[in-house]
Amino acid sequence: MLKKRPMAQARWVDDVDSFLPKKIIETGYANNQPKWPYWVQPLGYSPAEWWNMDQWICETMGESDWSQNGRWVGSDRKYWFRDERDRTMFILKWS
Repeated sequence: MLKKRPMAQARWVDDVDSFLPKKIIETGYANNQPKWPYWVQPLGYSPAEWWNMDQWICETMGESDWSQNGRWVGSDRKYWFRDERDRTMFILKWS
């Protein structure tokens, strides 16, 4: 025999934003990555926003280049930068 559970009562939510994913950009420095030590990892961004980031970074800093001359590369849902000023520009644009 199945028991019926009582239905939960509806609750009023005052702070709708508390349920939305927060957009944050984690930053770091990798000692073991000599070519591109500065990184950012955007979290809570939609796929459309990621697409916009990719478009912006390619227009601003050129294409991702894994050769010696690249200013940035993308890997593992992170952007890696050669110079700290490029990382700072990214953070200012997208935060």
